[in-house]
Amino acid sequence: MAIAESAELFQVEHARPREQRRWLRVLLGKKLAMCALAYLAVFYLAGIFAPLVATHDPTKTEISVEARLAGSSSEHWFGTDRLGRDIYSRVVYAARTTIIFTFAVLITGGVFLGLGLGLLAGYRGGWIDTAIMRVGEILAGLPTLIMMLAITAAFRTHINNLSFDLADATWLSVDEARTLVKFVIIVGATVPFAWVGSARIVRSQALAIRELPYVTAAEAAGASTPRILARHIFPGVLPLFVVGLSAGMAGIAGAEVGLSFLGLGIDPPTSSFGNLISEGAGARFFEQFPHVLIFSSLPVIFFFFAWNLLGDALVDILEPRANQR
Repeated sequence: MAIAESAELFQVEHARPREQRRWLRVLLGKKLAMCALAYLAVFYLAGIFAPLVATHDPTKTEISVEARLAGSSSEHWFGTDRLGRDIYSRVVYAARTTIIFTFAVLITGGVFLGLGLGLLAGYRGGWIDTAIMRVGEILAGLPTLIMMLAITAAFRTHINNLSFDLADATWLSVDEARTLVKFVIIVGATVPFAWVGSARIVRSQALAIRELPYVTAAEAAGASTPRILARHIFPGVLPLFVVGLSAGMAGIAGAEVGLSFLGLGIDPPTSSFGNLISEGAGARFFEQFPHVLIFSSLPVIFFFFAWNLLGDALVDILEPRANQR
């Protein structure tokens, strides 16, 4: 009996690389998904290497009237804003802000909380499962945007004090400390609502996997809970977890954009798509200077669209039965 279970475990472990290669071949055959992946690669590379990609200082203002709200030219590819700042450079640095924000929320809310709590709830069950899922249901039932606005608004009154304390305790300047404090506040306001969806997906898959023979064999062999979760259950939930993350990336980035647009996120002169779009909003202003809003909003709109396309492709690849239904 033990030999049969060990053989089955060996077959499952060695079938995974073949399945992963099949997923890669199918993904490469989807043209829209590859276009989305190419755009996301350009977006992330531009944000990561923003100092090299940007053509101007994104915070540098121009005094002359001619330099303000100028249209596209060889010197300013996307034109300039109200203060004469180069919009292309500000868009590049706004991409960096989006990347840092989504990465921070993804690690803390998606991986650490969503994946960890989902695995624990699905495998252990009992009161642990009940406690985790009830907390998730309470958070899911709250109006997310209103709660995020309330959290960020409550902490903004303490930004100056926290910024001065942080600047005194570190090598950061006051402006850099203020930006970091604002960033931590909006990340902290987003994380409590970012883990619920991924935890539900992981939990549902873990509930099914824990009943499989190779998990039972590992338990009979005396494997610890962390080892079973990492070696046997995590590989099985990973495909659905990746699909859930890809579907939620646009929403995570949209939280920062929305808060900054409403004036409760990243404030100028730090570049964020939210404050860039806010600067170009307004019907009359758009009629006279459409380039400000168009060039500020299109990159992040394509970012949302690309993640949705990639998420749909991953659903087709990793869950073919759902696609057939």
